[in-house]
Amino acid sequence: MTRPHEDLRHHTPVDHRPGGPPIRFAHDAWCVIDVLHVKSERAPAAASAYETLIEQARTSAAKAGNAAILKSANDRRVVALVEVGGHDAFAHLQAAWDDHHLFAEHRTSTESRTLALYQAISTIGDCALDPASQSVYAFEHFPSAPQSLQRIIGGMAAAQGFLGVQLFGTDDGTKSFIMYRFEHRPQIEALRPNALVAHPVKTF
Repeated sequence: MTRPHEDLRHHTPVDHRPGGPPIRFAHDAWCVIDVLHVKSERAPAAASAYETLIEQARTSAAKAGNAAILKSANDRRVVALVEVGGHDAFAHLQAAWDDHHLFAEHRTSTESRTLALYQAISTIGDCALDPASQSVYAFEHFPSAPQSLQRIIGGMAAAQGFLGVQLFGTDDGTKSFIMYRFEHRPQIEALRPNALVAHPVKTF
């Protein structure tokens, strides 16, 4: 019997140039969100590895759809968001990514990672991920249900420079992930100083 991720290990041609079209995650879409905490000098290699993994997942049993890779402003985080078909597709992708050299061979440069399956719960405004955009993006994890974060989302939507916000939640209601989009970085930092400021470097 083949392993569930075996078909992701074949060579896949990958265009590693930055860029890509604006993408959006539809309401109720299932999305794998992986946040990798790395040493700053390893951020470009981590982003490149994610590009390969995502291209492989798009032609595999993981059935990946829209996807984006972001890099934090301080080069200490690399974030991958990948739309998948649901729990079975997530299992295929998780098995392949856990087994990949990015995590198996570079443990000294990968300080931590958080990979989980989320569902897009709600969106206000335009939270499209666009590598060509001059707007600023930021993310936050919360150990709480999406329903408990409506006050934060409402505050975002009323703030100066607001462009969009999207809320994701795990299906067991224990964790949430919020993506913000604003015109300028100080506008986000004034409202959410603990948010991770990042920018899309590649979309699919």
